[in-house]
Amino acid sequence: MAVVTDSNLDTTVKTGGKRHYLDDARMCMEHYKFLIILALAYAFDQMDLFTFSFVAPALTKHWGASMEWIGIVNSCTFVGMLFGCWFGGWLSDVIGRRKAFLFSVFFFSVFSILNGVAPTPAIFLVFRTLTGFGILSMVVVAMVYITEILPAASRGKWQAISLATGLLSVPLIGQIAEKIVPSSPNGWRYIFFIGGTGFIIFILALSWLKESPRWLIAKGRYSEAEKVIQRFIKDEKVDINNEASINPDNTTPKEAGTIETLKEIFSRKYARKTSVLVIMVCCITVGYFMFFGWMPTLLNDYGFSLDDALWMSALVSFGSPIGNYLAAAFTDKGGRKIPIVIYSLLVGVLTIVFGTLKIPMVIVGIGFFIRVLMDGVFVVMWSYLAEAYPTHIRTSGTGFIYSTGRLLTAVAMVVVPMIYKGFGYTVLFGIIGVMFLLVAVTTGLWGEKTAGRSLDELEA
Repeated sequence: MAVVTDSNLDTTVKTGGKRHYLDDARMCMEHYKFLIILALAYAFDQMDLFTFSFVAPALTKHWGASMEWIGIVNSCTFVGMLFGCWFGGWLSDVIGRRKAFLFSVFFFSVFSILNGVAPTPAIFLVFRTLTGFGILSMVVVAMVYITEILPAASRGKWQAISLATGLLSVPLIGQIAEKIVPSSPNGWRYIFFIGGTGFIIFILALSWLKESPRWLIAKGRYSEAEKVIQRFIKDEKVDINNEASINPDNTTPKEAGTIETLKEIFSRKYARKTSVLVIMVCCITVGYFMFFGWMPTLLNDYGFSLDDALWMSALVSFGSPIGNYLAAAFTDKGGRKIPIVIYSLLVGVLTIVFGTLKIPMVIVGIGFFIRVLMDGVFVVMWSYLAEAYPTHIRTSGTGFIYSTGRLLTAVAMVVVPMIYKGFGYTVLFGIIGVMFLLVAVTTGLWGEKTAGRSLDELEA
């Protein structure tokens, strides 16, 4: 039985060699339009995601919320993200990357606005959970979308640049929150309305985004795929051959359900790869959000005033886009494996040191450097994960692996106050540091190199 895979993007040229159209393409305007949309999507995603960390201290006063309640909100948000990962991955493999992306952007934009009008803590909790659902549905689709469209030699670089550009919104929202949140009892509400302007992305995406040719081919829609590929290839006529030559047995392309996806990613062929990815995604994601999702609240409780905690956190957040721009220079080096190992080692050591600091400007300085490194390893991990599996399970597999990190983060958001109150500030950051050291060891020993290789070769 023939299986339709990314190799259908190959065609034999006159020289007799293989032509990988999308992997070998040169960057053009269609690529840049695509990157602009993703950069905007990442911007609104990150603004909403980190908004709660900036408004959480205000909610303790507005609603008399406890640290435990903040932990529950964070946890429920990540539970929403967990289901968003699964749903977005499944939906994208069923109806296509473009439609799934549009739906997700619309969904999270609506609930971003509703966060700001929530009349009670209980309703706010529901809206935060649904916002998390939409955000991660969009992120999982975007991670795969960008991998399937961009050239093999530079897909990591451009993903890092796109994400870095979007992450310029993090210090921006930090500065806005610093001014608006303390200004009035309802100042926190206005911050959430900003996330609703994600509808701008929806409007642009309707006209600019095209379906992934790899998904179209996996569904047997070869003529449509050829037309989309031609938009990215300006200097030659695209010919991916006819359906008979691609699928000579006239078989139906694979459909990947949830159970089939799980069986495949944990099969002997992918078991080691999946194990490394699960450890990597869980430790990096949990460590990242334990650190930055709680930083303003922990600093405030540690003895710093609310204003001091906010400005310190806001300054540290400037490291976010810088980290991703720097990662663009390294992500395609060393097969992604080596940058992940080096970044994780540095983050692990510095985070352990961070937990011992008490001088404000030293905290900001070390925290800033950790933010640079954490965001750098995060974006390299995104590219690494999206390259792991074949087209018919790429978003479903990516969504499942990514969701494991969000599931454990949901648990961690509840556990953080317990660790903090039971063992203290230093131990909490020590645990985060150890998680990153575990990533370095695991990836160094068992991870494979993927950067610069065609998706066809990675599927083989």
